Amino acid sequence: MKTRNLWMASAAMAWQLAGSAQAAEPPALAEFATGDGAYYTTLGGQVVDPYFVNKGFTIALQADVPLKAELRRWLAWLLPRQRLDGGFDRYCPTGDMGWRSCMGADADDSMAATTIEMLHQAREKKWLTTSQLVAADLAIVRSQQLLTRLRNPKNQLYKALLNTELYYLMDNVEVYEALRVTEGAQAGPASKQLATAITRNFRSGSDWKPALPEYDQPRFYPHTLASAYLWQTGVISSAESDRATAQWLALHGKAWLSRSEDDYAWGLVAWKMRQTAPIQAACWRASLRPFQATIGWTVLDAMIDQALAQKGIGTQCPFAKTTAPATAPAANP
Repeated sequence: MKTRNLWMASAAMAWQLAGSAQAAEPPALAEFATGDGAYYTTLGGQVVDPYFVNKGFTIALQADVPLKAELRRWLAWLLPRQRLDGGFDRYCPTGDMGWRSCMGADADDSMAATTIEMLHQAREKKWLTTSQLVAADLAIVRSQQLLTRLRNPKNQLYKALLNTELYYLMDNVEVYEALRVTEGAQAGPASKQLATAITRNFRSGSDWKPALPEYDQPRFYPHTLASAYLWQTGVISSAESDRATAQWLALHGKAWLSRSEDDYAWGLVAWKMRQTAPIQAACWRASLRPFQATIGWTVLDAMIDQALAQKGIGTQCPFAKTTAPATAPAANP
């Protein structure tokens, strides 16, 4: 997720104006549904960004969340909209209950990667209908062809868009994950080569550059968050991943859980640490309850919250008093 233009303020206002009182539970997947198989990116939003939905279903598949019917409806909506070059746009509703392409993809490399990974996992779990198998295979081939065009043979990295020379650490890790799922149990030459390229180009001592060229001003997103995408992927060893998770939590855990530096929930961090730090993953779930409309809550976060619950991660946090987001002070009378 590169673009911060998710319209959080307007979405939160729309949700509040709709009369939603502060709820104990954060909004679930159904509250993002458009009614025809797709899902809006944010609460009260008017944009369908397939990246967020694909990423959410990929995680749901990994967690065995029972969303087979929802996935089938999503694919029935999504796959016919794939461009001939393998990419997907972002979509806005039209006045006649239809959809129009209103923006290009934020990043074609991550969009293609999540499409490949989601469809491969859905095939393995036999979640696709007979008619969807052919469409899924075609979508995978087109996405792979797009990735081939996005790959720079000189640095062996994948650029975000065909007309740019911008490379994201997060995107390249997602491409690595897509390559791994297609290779099977053993890592193949393509993923090994990419893992080497990621380390060579993005690593700077003990730190990781979130993008090339580098950003001028460090911010919570993407600088603080980018390295979390590496955890438990195989790009770095399991031991290094565990150490990196612990170090990240020591430095940034409080800001992440309290959302003091960034309003977004960033559930992907909780998902990435579910094995190494399940208590902190539970603290993330606890920090959302009772839910506040000021939280930047996406369809991806909703599916991650459900996936963590499916994996047995509860909502009890022994550090709740120190990690709970601060409430706004009462206005002067």
